[in-house]
Amino acid sequence: MSLYLGFALASLILAFTPGPDMLMVITLSAREGLKPALLFISGLVTGVWFHTLLLLLGVSALIIAMPGAMRLMATFGMLYLLYLAWMTFKERHASVSQNGAAGSAQVLVSNQNRSRFWRGIIMNISNPKVLLFFLAFFPQFAQLDVAGYQLRIVLLAVIFIVCSFAAFALVAWLTAQLGQKQMTNPRYKVMMDWFSILVFVFLAAFMFFTLVL
Repeated sequence: MSLYLGFALASLILAFTPGPDMLMVITLSAREGLKPALLFISGLVTGVWFHTLLLLLGVSALIIAMPGAMRLMATFGMLYLLYLAWMTFKERHASVSQNGAAGSAQVLVSNQNRSRFWRGIIMNISNPKVLLFFLAFFPQFAQLDVAGYQLRIVLLAVIFIVCSFAAFALVAWLTAQLGQKQMTNPRYKVMMDWFSILVFVFLAAFMFFTLVL
């Protein structure tokens, strides 16, 4: 029991540690509110199962041993972030003009909400640093030299998902509460659109310089 409690505490600390995922959660909740942020967070934690499966199958170690595969993952993640920056740039006026076209704006928001979940999954599974984290962090608690480690890895994944979701959701709620009064302000929306674009570009550049070069 103490093993899992220790892992849960470590997971919470890691979740609250500032990083790309936390920055994305803050940006999305400040720009669009709590619901889109929760959908994005759900996608992020769902991606944990992808890395858990790779770890169970031993594929994680194989990928890390192949620099080309790591660079491919990093390149895909970088290009996806740049794509998100471009889409945000294209749609930056949509929220401002919704007063004149409420029905169209509602459809647009609905479509965007459905994409938030998949955005979280893609960002999680395309991040090589998450793969490195799983290979370095999980085995320390899974006791790979003791029988039944596969079940322990699955249990650790569940704990990690619950702790990560709780931490991200709390930050998203606090951020959305702080920005709730500004959501109807067109200037605030424009400012957050440009801030989101800068965040996407910054994360793409960060991934490029740390993992591709």
